[in-house]
Amino acid sequence: MMVKVSQRVAATVMTFGLLFGAAATAHAQATRTWVSGVGDDVNPCSRTAPCKTFAGAISKTAAGGFISVLDPGGYGAVTITKSITIDGEATHAGVLAAGTNGIVINGAGIIVNIRNLTIESPAGTPGISGILVLNAAEVYVEKCWIGGFGTDAVDFRPSAGGYGFIGDTTIVSNAGGGIVVNTGRVMVDNLHAEGNANGVVVNGGAIATVRDSYAAGGGAGFGAVVSAASVINVENSVSTGNQYGIYAASGATVRLSNTSVLSNTGHGLYNDGTAAIVSLQGNTVVGNPTAGSFTSTVVKQ
Repeated sequence: MMVKVSQRVAATVMTFGLLFGAAATAHAQATRTWVSGVGDDVNPCSRTAPCKTFAGAISKTAAGGFISVLDPGGYGAVTITKSITIDGEATHAGVLAAGTNGIVINGAGIIVNIRNLTIESPAGTPGISGILVLNAAEVYVEKCWIGGFGTDAVDFRPSAGGYGFIGDTTIVSNAGGGIVVNTGRVMVDNLHAEGNANGVVVNGGAIATVRDSYAAGGGAGFGAVVSAASVINVENSVSTGNQYGIYAASGATVRLSNTSVLSNTGHGLYNDGTAAIVSLQGNTVVGNPTAGSFTSTVVKQ
């Protein structure tokens, strides 16, 4: 009799163990997950059972993991609080944000990669910012198109400082600005900025470096404002068709090297009288109603 009871207990324990193991496996986070326009967020986000949205996939993706896109579609706004890569390569993967931010990044010490995405906002109900960085160690935005937002394409303001890289990206018709750097350090490479309030502006105690880029059809092409700690370096770039080609104010510093400031509608180089616009040589300032002037020139070593 005692043997039979023991066997029943053993069988029961084994059954619960199997069920617990299955449940744990079902809730495990994967290193790589997938989304599809015909997916469902109740799925495990696997290659054969993809999720529908980035928000659905991120909860099932391990920290440091990857979310990949299977086919063209709109995958919704998302808030990122852990290290992650979202990559829409080889598809038309979009984030449509109406009345909200497209992507919010907010996690201490995290590293986030955003690649090959279209982040857009409808004209009738514009979103706030395309990408809003509130806290992160490193953020990389590559090969993206960001347009139509009520404030900025990229608002970089990590609370503890941080590093950002924005490369091979197009920003169009963002009412507040293109790339606004409030804190930390940002590198911008091969940016195409069209019709934004501004192209790239450092708006606080931060440093941005821009190279091989252009800004056209906005308020200011490239600028630094707010404080003496605001610095922007611009190399091998073009500012044209803006109200101000280069804008410097409030003690900030703008440094230009091999950059063309051409045919802007107001000032080529604008300085409120307290800031510095430094030539690192090789610049061209032509065709602006008011040319403006450099405050100093640094001879190449």
